[in-house]
Order: sequence, then structure tokens, then C-alpha cells
Amino acid sequence: MCLALSGLVAGITAAVAAEPLAGGVSLINVAAAETAEVPPETAAEAVKAENGEEGEEGEPAPAPLWPEMPAVEADKQPFVLIRALRSVQDKVAAGSATAHEQQRQLMQSLGTEMTALPVAVWDDVRNVRAAIFFVLSGGNPAVLKAAAGRAGTPLVERRVLRGAMAYGEGRVIDALGLLHKIEARSLDPLLAGIVALIQGTLITKKDARKAIHFFDEARLLSPGTLIEESALRQQILLVAREGEVERFDMLTAQYSRRFPNSLFARSFRRQFFAGVARQNFKRASEWISRTETELMKVPATERAGLYLAIAEEATKGGNIDIARFAASKARELSRADSRSFQRAKLFEGAALAATHDFEQGVLLLNDVDVAQVGASDREIRDSALAVAGAVGRWPAVSGALEEAEPESVGRARALLTEVDTLLGGSSP
Repeated sequence: MCLALSGLVAGITAAVAAEPLAGGVSLINVAAAETAEVPPETAAEAVKAENGEEGEEGEPAPAPLWPEMPAVEADKQPFVLIRALRSVQDKVAAGSATAHEQQRQLMQSLGTEMTALPVAVWDDVRNVRAAIFFVLSGGNPAVLKAAAGRAGTPLVERRVLRGAMAYGEGRVIDALGLLHKIEARSLDPLLAGIVALIQGTLITKKDARKAIHFFDEARLLSPGTLIEESALRQQILLVAREGEVERFDMLTAQYSRRFPNSLFARSFRRQFFAGVARQNFKRASEWISRTETELMKVPATERAGLYLAIAEEATKGGNIDIARFAASKARELSRADSRSFQRAKLFEGAALAATHDFEQGVLLLNDVDVAQVGASDREIRDSALAVAGAVGRWPAVSGALEEAEPESVGRARALLTEVDTLLGGSSP
């Protein structure tokens, strides 16, 4: 009888073991709870933890990084949507003009889609990271407003989020204050590279050495991407400014090797060579040699324009040797009936006007067809001619210097100041 009763009880238990009770607790779990010897205090703490109530130190239990039940379908999740943007960006770095247009359109559509998503979407930290990446890539910062108020976002992502929002809204000082101390390597791989890139961009004017370090980080964390391409472009300009010749050679070779077809390569070359020309390098001849080496890698159709840009910037910066070299090269590569040819003569003549070769400068300046140059160029020509004339009229140095400055010297000084003012202005 006892055996039969025991068998009956066992059969009933087995039959209903998987049947759920109220609250989703199965009967087998109830049996386990009844048989286990759990102290009342521990049981109470377990219930609190399960319900998300405070732990023993009075702090709420950490929220899950992403919910078990997504707020929207998988293909609408921002962390999925952002993959398309990253793919298009990499194609841009590889030289696809179609991808460049796609990126512009994609940024607009992603901004619209993500701002319309339900608030619960931002309980998933993957979506928060995707939104941060989007804004740091130039997207609408309004995307982050809904995500900013979600308590479940981890502390690090919360700080990066605030920095990204400041960056997107143009609050550069706030963005730098929020982002510059963050260790990019400690972030999720989606954010690590782009955060390091933005850190370097924000601090470039304040601390060039630190910016170079951040760009190193960005390149290491996002190899082969548009992030690395952008970091290399900015880093090359900085090391040139700092006079790091060997590193300059290494980085320019790396850029030419890794991103020869980038859609930004052409404008970067202009920016780079103009930036080099503006610097007051002590070893001008060495930089002329390196500049010429790099220019030989450029298609011949672009070379004349680049030499002319160098000549213009070097003239403005007072780098006479570089200006003469670049203007001479631009003349050689330009057609005699072209505007570029006339402007090359102008900048070479202006560079020579205040040197011992001022007579040659006067010949070049007088040979410029003023009808083919802009108003600003004509002003530079007239002032340079005046300076050359004043220099030519300087008296020979006598044995005893007079106390009063000769009138011609004073007039030449005034003209030189006028030329400096004009050369420092913007060209058409």
C-alpha cells in the first residue's frame, strides 16, 4: 500500500512538473525551493535582486546591457542600421564616388529613422553606441537626446554620449572637456577608433603633440577604415608643422600606399602642400626636395595647380625660397596663355621683389597680364612693384650711419608693411 501510494505521488509530480504556476514559476522550482534550506535573510535578498530592488549597499542592481525583448524588429535596430554607414565609409576611403553620394543620403535617412524610434530602443547599449558613432561621423545630434535620458546606459558610454552631443552641436570646448580624458582603447570596438579621431581633432590647436598621439590611437584601433584615412591626413600635417622629417616621410608613404584612391586624397594634397608652404622651416631646401618627391607621385594634370597653390601660400608666409621654387615649377607646367601661368609669374615676382634679385622680380611682375588675374592679385602686383622700386633706390651704406632714418628707407618700410597686409589677405 505504501509502495503504491509512493508511486502515485511520484507519477503526479512527474506529470505536472513542467506546468507553470502564476508568475512563471514551475512546480518543480517550487518543490526545490521547499526542500532547500535557505536562511530567511538570503531568500529575501534573492527576491529583491530578482525584482531589481536595491542590494545590500543601497545601490540598484545593474540593468542588463540589452533587453531580452527588443523594442523594434532586428533590421530596425540602430546597431544594425549603422553597419551600412560603416560599409559605405570604407568604400569612400577606397575611392568610390558613388559611395560618397550614398553616404550623404544615408546620413539623412539614418537621422530620420533613428529619431523616430521608440524610447525603449535606447535601453540597448549597442544602440546607444551606434547613435554615438553616427553623431561623431557628422550625423544629427538630436538622435542622442532620447538616449541621454535612459538610466541603464553604462557610465562610460554616458560620458561619451554627452561629449558626442556637444561635438555634434558645435560646442567644441565642452566636447573636449568631456572626451579628452577617455581611454579610447577601453571602449567598445565600434567607438574606440572614432573617439580617438575626434579627440585628436579637438585638441589639435591646443596641443599638437597630444593630437598626434590620439591620431596614432585612431589608426591602430580602426585600420583600413575612413577613420584611419582621416587620422593619417591630419597627422601628416601636424608632423610637418612640428618638423619631424623622418616621421613625415613614413606617414606620407603610408598614406600613398594604403589610400591612394581616397576621394579626399586630391583635396588633401592641396591642403598638405599649402600647409607645408606656410611653415617657416629652417631647412627650406630639404623640404623643397621632399615636396618635389611627393609631387612626382601626383598625376601630371594636378601638378601645376599644386605648385601654384604652394607658391601662393609660401608667398603669403614669407617663405621666399619655397615660393620661388614652386612658382618656377608652376610656370614650366602651365600653358603660356593660361591664367595659372600669369599667376605663377606674379607670385615669383612678388617673392623676388624684396630680395637682391628684385630686378628680376620687376621684370616678371611687369610681364603679368593683369586682365587674367583677380583684383587681389593685381593689388599684390602693384605693391610688390612699389617695394622693388623702393629697394632699388636705397642709398649705399656710408661709413657713419646718420641718426635720422633716410626717407626712402621709411617709405620702403611702409610699402613692405602694405605688401605683408595684402599677402596676408584671402585670395579669390
